[in-house]
Amino acid sequence: MSGGLSVAEIKELIKGVEQQIVNKEEKAEGLETKIVECDIKLIKATGDEKVEIEVVKKHAEQQLNDTKAALDRLYADKRMYQEQLGPAVALDTEKAKAETEKAKAETEKAKAETEKAKAETEKA
Repeated sequence: MSGGLSVAEIKELIKGVEQQIVNKEEKAEGLETKIVECDIKLIKATGDEKVEIEVVKKHAEQQLNDTKAALDRLYADKRMYQEQLGPAVALDTEKAKAETEKAKAETEKAKAETEKAKAETEKA
């Protein structure tokens, strides 16, 4: 093989990235909910409780930023794999054509040998 990935391998990579995207999107939604909950609690909170909630909120915001950055990378990976898919399909098509031509040639050769054997049998 030319070192490139096959269509099936690329499709598997895309499928894996898509699953990671779904997982990260779910995590982001959970973090966004947690941040909103902190905002609501902050309205009623006082003193030490308020500080604790702000710490939790800041942590959730940082996690959300990290998750969004990871999502951006995953989307970039997916695009990259999808761009590889076109050439891989073309390469697989070319390989299939070459194999078909080879099989046709082998079939013709076998037919010729069969005809030759028939002729020799009829002579005998």
